[in-house]
Amino acid sequence: MNANEATLVWVDEYSRMAEAYDKNVAPRFEPIAQEVVRLAAPKPNELFLDVGTGTGLLACLLAPHVVPQGIVAIDLADNAISVASYRAGNAGIRNIRFEMLDSRNIVYRGKLFDGVTSNLGVPALGYDRVFQEVHRVLKPGGRFVFSEWPTEPNPTFAAVRELLGAHGTITPSKDLAQVREAVRLVRTDPEAKALGDPDAVFKALDVADFDHREVVKKEFPVQFTGLEELVRFAASYGWYERELREMKPDRRAAFDQELADRLRPHTRSDGVHDTWKVHFFVARRT
Repeated sequence: MNANEATLVWVDEYSRMAEAYDKNVAPRFEPIAQEVVRLAAPKPNELFLDVGTGTGLLACLLAPHVVPQGIVAIDLADNAISVASYRAGNAGIRNIRFEMLDSRNIVYRGKLFDGVTSNLGVPALGYDRVFQEVHRVLKPGGRFVFSEWPTEPNPTFAAVRELLGAHGTITPSKDLAQVREAVRLVRTDPEAKALGDPDAVFKALDVADFDHREVVKKEFPVQFTGLEELVRFAASYGWYERELREMKPDRRAAFDQELADRLRPHTRSDGVHDTWKVHFFVARRT
């Protein structure tokens, strides 16, 4: 499997789980998206591009700030785009254009957008090409603001990830085997891992000719009512959902027990607590 094939598998899993993702994941990412909005400082009559919009959380937060102009929101996951359209429609937002589009090849003319944003949506494989495309479509003076996880996962993410690997079925279906290979490639590829390293991101932004670059590091407290809610959150990502669905009962019991043991230091009477560390990057085109 090559990088492009892995990306398409990754996208298909997001698309397959878009409704569950919008219900169980997107609300928890809203404080992160709000910080992107704050740093991007959208103004009336500006045109923004939202990269990797997913189910449209960030685009819908940006849209009211730029009327009478609007947002172009792009993603490769077709079902995520459908869910995003419903989100905007239900909120009465009419100034977002959702498009199924690869952010590594943004088919818009150069120097069009006042700002480009992304909330945890820059693809790990090929992000250098994304940066070059973003620079091309930004107006002089335009800003690029995006959030990204650090290389080391947060404790709850790390626990679920490692224990799924330890207790996953030893006889995976063809689909799960393919997903595992795509996940392995994304998590081990040096380029993909570098997206969590501010120094590496700065270098890629520099190559893309962004003159001003800065990173803001913030922490967000998170609470799950219990392990069941945490696992439901994780299962809203397609690769985790496949692992859990194909896990044999005895292995699932061991997974549940070890997860409880692993997260005991983070568990209180009111649930499981974590602190999500997030990097916010701000770059400008002169």
